[in-house]
Amino acid sequence: MVLYHLWPNRLPGGFVGVDVFFVISGFLITGHLVKAMGAQPSPRLLVDFYARRIRRLAPAAVLVILFVLVASALLLPPTSLAPTGWSALASTLFSQNWYLASQSVSYLETASQPSALQHFWSLSVEEQFYIVWPLLLIGAALVAQWRRRPVRPVVVTTIIALGALSLAWSLIHTAIDPDVAFFDTTSRAWQFAVGGAIALLPGRFRVPSLLAWVGVACIALATFLFSDSTAFPGTAALLPTFGAGLVIAARSPEDETWSWAFASRFGPVRWLGDVSYSAYLWHWPMIVLLPVALGHALDTRAKAAIIVATLILAGLSQRFVEQPLRNITWLTARRRRSFLAGATAAVVLAVGSIGSVGVSAAATANENAALIAKVTNGDSCYAAAAVGNPDCSNPFGRLDRAHLPESLADKPLAWQDDCIDDITQNTEKLCQLGDPAGTETVLLWGDSHAGAWSSAFDIAGKINHWRVIVAARNKCPSSLVAPDATAWGEKLPDDQQGWCASRNAWVLKTVVPRADRVVLANLWANYVFDDGRGDQAVGYERVVKSSQKLGRDVTVMQHVPLTGRTLEAKVWGPDCLAKQDPASCSNPIASAYPPSTSAVFREMRADGFGPTVRYIADADRFCDDSRCYSAIGGVSVYFDGSHLSNTYSTSLGPWLATKLRSKTPLDQADIG
Repeated sequence: MVLYHLWPNRLPGGFVGVDVFFVISGFLITGHLVKAMGAQPSPRLLVDFYARRIRRLAPAAVLVILFVLVASALLLPPTSLAPTGWSALASTLFSQNWYLASQSVSYLETASQPSALQHFWSLSVEEQFYIVWPLLLIGAALVAQWRRRPVRPVVVTTIIALGALSLAWSLIHTAIDPDVAFFDTTSRAWQFAVGGAIALLPGRFRVPSLLAWVGVACIALATFLFSDSTAFPGTAALLPTFGAGLVIAARSPEDETWSWAFASRFGPVRWLGDVSYSAYLWHWPMIVLLPVALGHALDTRAKAAIIVATLILAGLSQRFVEQPLRNITWLTARRRRSFLAGATAAVVLAVGSIGSVGVSAAATANENAALIAKVTNGDSCYAAAAVGNPDCSNPFGRLDRAHLPESLADKPLAWQDDCIDDITQNTEKLCQLGDPAGTETVLLWGDSHAGAWSSAFDIAGKINHWRVIVAARNKCPSSLVAPDATAWGEKLPDDQQGWCASRNAWVLKTVVPRADRVVLANLWANYVFDDGRGDQAVGYERVVKSSQKLGRDVTVMQHVPLTGRTLEAKVWGPDCLAKQDPASCSNPIASAYPPSTSAVFREMRADGFGPTVRYIADADRFCDDSRCYSAIGGVSVYFDGSHLSNTYSTSLGPWLATKLRSKTPLDQADIG
């Protein structure tokens, strides 16, 4: 896993190391529990088991979480601490996997900007397994005793049944939503069950040693053939899981030269096995935080240094933290002391985590107030205020590196206020921005790009004395026909299409009547409807027609510029600006605004909506005569590869306030 995280392109399927880990964990824990139960299973076994787990896993984990909290406070700007705080709290509570799933994080998406504690997701899955699995096994054993049946067959049957149910759900869930399924404990339980079933095979049963090498080959194939485009876990996880199962089931003896276990006779190999847990904990924070400390991306020397540092820290942690606290007499003398120590550590981490979130919230509020004052100053040359201002020098390609925020640290208000919605079931999240005492209400409705405009609309609302409602949902444009795919071929599952359609129907029925005008903002070129057949604007036109029937004025906003050659080939703005000359982080207008970005508007014109729909063009806020830029007026335009940063979005507020009062109809606009 360490090598995969450092060189993901060399080992594109290296993430399957976690699957092997789950199988081994299921094998060891099940074997231990069944042996401990013996002929007389007792709930008291649980107390001993959980106390040992705390002493075994908590010391090193607590140390690493504390390190990340302190290092983040020293290295990151205060406004960037909230994600670290929430991630630390989730790791402390063994729920990092569900936290990542709720944040719509794709573990396999190479463009995603990770948390320094993201790797705790697999430990969270394991801890959840440790909590539930012993209860199920002891429960099955007690039922067997109660019904006067042999314990072992009942336990084996329980493991197989639970594993089969989990596997079936894994296949279904991966097909529906692979990003969430990746982190879902119930989609992973079957891998633990495979290891558990092997642990209960008769002692005389042994798979031929040759098959252990077949298992190794299965794991190697998965490591080199899988990639971030592989739907996982699902059917793909069968290969590394059963490969690991074959290696374990062979029970290869160490004294056979061609045995897989032969290597374990050597001291360095045994040492690596002993420190593997600490090594896993330490490597990822360094991969995430070291580039921040260095001020540039990791090169080969830095990656080699991380490997060396990981081994050193792992050895020190194992020698001076894990071993002493696992065997310390004060803890082992009474079981409750282990629970007390674990609870105390959890409280300390929780306080530190919540404190980080609080510091970040206060810093963000202060910076937002200062930013608003700066961009609403009439003579400002800051960010978008410099565009078109004759008193300012050429703003395009100009950057103040001293104030370049970390990737994902400069998100607009929709993210700061947690009011942007994901395509997960049906929720009714809305942002309430602008002037709360305003005389008019504007609804900003669309996908995540509407969310990225939220800071601009907040300022425009305050200037024009309008209330602003933002109804933004990731991957769900403001259309009454839900998209079934993206422009580059990513299929949207049926349930997500249904949730998107239901959400937009709710906005039309409930929110539009509360607004005086409706503004639609989307990454228009991103979506394909009805597999590309027919009129791709029909869903948007239904929104326009329905809103106009209610007497609402409708405005559509021009596409923000693309940052790469295509929609999929995005250039991550802050990362590019951190590494290259700002003028190089730009895109020719022909690539930034290809015909696909205005296709919906052309169709709406052709269908007769041109005279009745207003249009706001924004290209002159991002581009000169030839190129569109990721740095303007000293700041980053984007917080990622396509969404406006909070800074630049806020700075567009005064310009937007004027544009929203204009009455340019779609059929008179230059849409390209």
